[in-house]
Amino acid sequence: AVVSTQSGHYGRGLDAVLQDKNPFTDALSEVEKKTGVSKRNLALGGIAVTLIWLCVGIGSSLVCSIVCFIYPAYKSFKAVESPQGDDDKQWLTYWIVYSTFNILEYFADLILFWIPLYDLLKCLFLVWCMWPIENNGSVIVYNTLLRPFLLKNEAKIDAKLSKVSGQVNKYVSDAKKEKSTDCDSALIPLL
Repeated sequence: AVVSTQSGHYGRGLDAVLQDKNPFTDALSEVEKKTGVSKRNLALGGIAVTLIWLCVGIGSSLVCSIVCFIYPAYKSFKAVESPQGDDDKQWLTYWIVYSTFNILEYFADLILFWIPLYDLLKCLFLVWCMWPIENNGSVIVYNTLLRPFLLKNEAKIDAKLSKVSGQVNKYVSDAKKEKSTDCDSALIPLL
């Protein structure tokens, strides 16, 4: 009963995505008209092909990056352009989790490489994080792990960022002065 409740919850999320008006759903509607196969079954078939591709491993990292970046980037664009603010928070939360995951993955790559079907697991995790339901993976990861850590260390992080920002501004200012001095010294012989 728990599994059927969960699958119904995620199925409603898929149905909501398929109701959006965008080039992808327009293409699915055209294929639906020509084949008689419902958009939902076409989407599930596409998901199945993607999962198999991720299991095979050939180009799986690219497929995972496309799935977990292109769709959220487009939905983020739509959120920025919409007058409502609730979807902005949803996608900002996703990008915080996505960025944290990518940073951790970069440092753990030598270990993660040895995990069978890692790209499939990564893709499933990130799809769970972006799934269009109220308490998706991003909300859970953010609220249970990232938010408490960031709130606890916010003052330290702000201090480090301020220090780095000041140093970068100093380097830029020094570079501008040096460039100006070099330009002036190059012009003096011409006069």
